[in-house]
Amino acid sequence: MVLKNTKLLILSFLKSKYAIYIMCLLAFSEAIFFPIPPDLLLIPLAIINYQKVFFLAFLTTLFSVLGGCIGYLIGNLFFDQIGSQILSWLDMTKQFSIFSNNYNKNGILAVLLGGFSPIPYKLIAIISGTTSMPFLDFLWASIISRGLRFYLLAVLIYIFRDSAKQIVNKYFNIVLIIITLIFLLLIIGLYLI
Repeated sequence: MVLKNTKLLILSFLKSKYAIYIMCLLAFSEAIFFPIPPDLLLIPLAIINYQKVFFLAFLTTLFSVLGGCIGYLIGNLFFDQIGSQILSWLDMTKQFSIFSNNYNKNGILAVLLGGFSPIPYKLIAIISGTTSMPFLDFLWASIISRGLRFYLLAVLIYIFRDSAKQIVNKYFNIVLIIITLIFLLLIIGLYLI
């Protein structure tokens, strides 16, 4: 009885006029601080609103990237106002400079990988701002990686309609892990060449 009522409550929420707004808020806040990925709301919302699946993927991508831009800004401001003083006090300014240079050499790959994989995007956004990665590089890599992630879900839901929930629940994390491993192998391969 409790499970049935909970299911009905969740379904009524997903069909409400506020569900899309909450998904956008979740995508935005997840890119800054919130621990729950927007996929968890995008999937059932897209399954229920099948005819809007690509629009929902667009909104999720847009608000996730906007949140990532705020995360970048927070990282940049935090470092300028507080982080540099802490590094000076700890006598780690040189080490951070080396880390920043190395991160920025491969920052685009880090954002592409972090934006698509299960690695928390908020960490990539904040680190990118902290290391002063070129903002436009961060922005375009975020749009591509977050877009790929959410549009992949949309395509799966669109193609498999009725069985989308079972397929996504069963295989999506595995697919993300495999693609992440492929990216990592490519990065390692680039260093070995």
